[in-house]
Amino acid sequence: MDLQEVNQTLNELRGSVHGVKGSFLVKKNRVITEDECSSEYISSTLFYLVDQIRKGNKDVVSLVFQADDRFTAFIYEDYILGVVSEGSTNVPFLGLLAGRVLREFNGHL
Repeated sequence: MDLQEVNQTLNELRGSVHGVKGSFLVKKNRVITEDECSSEYISSTLFYLVDQIRKGNKDVVSLVFQADDRFTAFIYEDYILGVVSEGSTNVPFLGLLAGRVLREFNGHL
């Protein structure tokens, strides 16, 4: 999966999954792509949090934060796919699509 396909898939997330407002894909501190969402400040904090969890010999595959909207971070190796959505969004379905993006894109950048 190349960057153009990732962008297309992130655009499809908003059309396929009810309530998705935006998303981004980052690797470490580098933004790969964003779709209606800004990751400039949150990506480094997320990687710090994931690293701290991993130092405790724990595996982490996703984090969910909920306020007025829901923010879900899907983690795969050095990549994080962040998705902002409404509280009613079908997170299991979203997770299936996110997993596909992360597995197929892994290693391309």
